Amino acid sequence: MLRAAAAAAAFTVCTGAAAQAPMSALVGDYNLASSATVPASSWGYSKGRISIRPLDDRHLLIVLSCEWKREPKAVCGDYFYAQQRDDGLYLQDMNTFAMRLYFDPASRKLTIISRGADAKASVRHDVFSATTAPLTDAALVRRMKREVSNANSKENRRVFGPHDTWDYQKNRIEFQRQDLTAQ
Repeated sequence: MLRAAAAAAAFTVCTGAAAQAPMSALVGDYNLASSATVPASSWGYSKGRISIRPLDDRHLLIVLSCEWKREPKAVCGDYFYAQQRDDGLYLQDMNTFAMRLYFDPASRKLTIISRGADAKASVRHDVFSATTAPLTDAALVRRMKREVSNANSKENRRVFGPHDTWDYQKNRIEFQRQDLTAQ
């Protein structure tokens, strides 16, 4: 019985630590590794970069700068907020209903799955790999700066309120399971 209690205590400590770890595990920069659409189309990225930075002890800013395959000169970028809750890390509810984020801590890959609003019901899979290399692509640097500026916009804060007052309940960032028994 003592072993069972010790095992339960160890499990509680491990799961408690895991609940806190996801936010810090996600922080960093990611380069586009692949962008594919089903059915096949040009609705994807030819290049992209994601930067994830902590805002406070419960919130992250996720900034995307990208280039469209079909229209390289078109505006391509976005920003999102995420909030750490007791049961996981959640994206903002506003404007994220058609996307899901998955993170594999072992490979440090971030996958975004987006549903299209087209007649073909397209689905796009964008995979980003962690990088420590500085961002040097001029177009992506410019777009990254624009999205950070949008995220920090006083007008957006006035209209939508500060990010810490938003809802974060419907779109959990899924962390891929790791086999704790693997050698």
